Amino acid sequence: MTLEELEREVVRLEDIQAIKDLQCKYGYYMDSHHRDEVYDLFSDDTESIEIESTGLFLGKKGVGKFFLDNDLLEPGQTKTPGWINILIIMDGAVIDVDPSGATAKGRWTTWLAEAMIVGGIPRQQWVQGYYENEYVKEDGKWLFKKLHWNVTFFTSFERGWLNVPLLGLLNRPDADAPAPHFHPYPSGYRLPYSFAHPVTGE
Repeated sequence: MTLEELEREVVRLEDIQAIKDLQCKYGYYMDSHHRDEVYDLFSDDTESIEIESTGLFLGKKGVGKFFLDNDLLEPGQTKTPGWINILIIMDGAVIDVDPSGATAKGRWTTWLAEAMIVGGIPRQQWVQGYYENEYVKEDGKWLFKKLHWNVTFFTSFERGWLNVPLLGLLNRPDADAPAPHFHPYPSGYRLPYSFAHPVTGE
């Protein structure tokens, strides 16, 4: 490996770590309801966000609609509740940085342990799904270009996903379009991989 190749590899590894940091900080901000901070993680040229059944939200304006205009907090609930709200555990990251170093794609498997007030009643839930995201590097910083989270199941802690795979739908009337990829368990749908096979390249 030449010095030039080594330098490119170091930059690529630094980019991968920066994208991992971006994704994990998104999760922490979501857990604490820091929606303004979440909004700032997105590029002004954001393509779209799609989160389970809520619908498709287009552009940075759509990011604002989703995260800022419709907060899920109940009346009187503070920004930092004393109990776990949305604990997002992200793992299994596969990140491919484009040779240009300007864009990247990443896939994550996620588990969520949720506790929230629904209809005035505290409810605890298990949620599992996958992120397939696109990122862009602007002024030396990585930002979300496209965020897509596809839910596999959304179930109660007590009954489990084999009995109740979906507690309900989170349709948003302000979405720009219906969610195009919402096919939860037991449909057998698998969100297409953004990465190529490491051996065949396909």
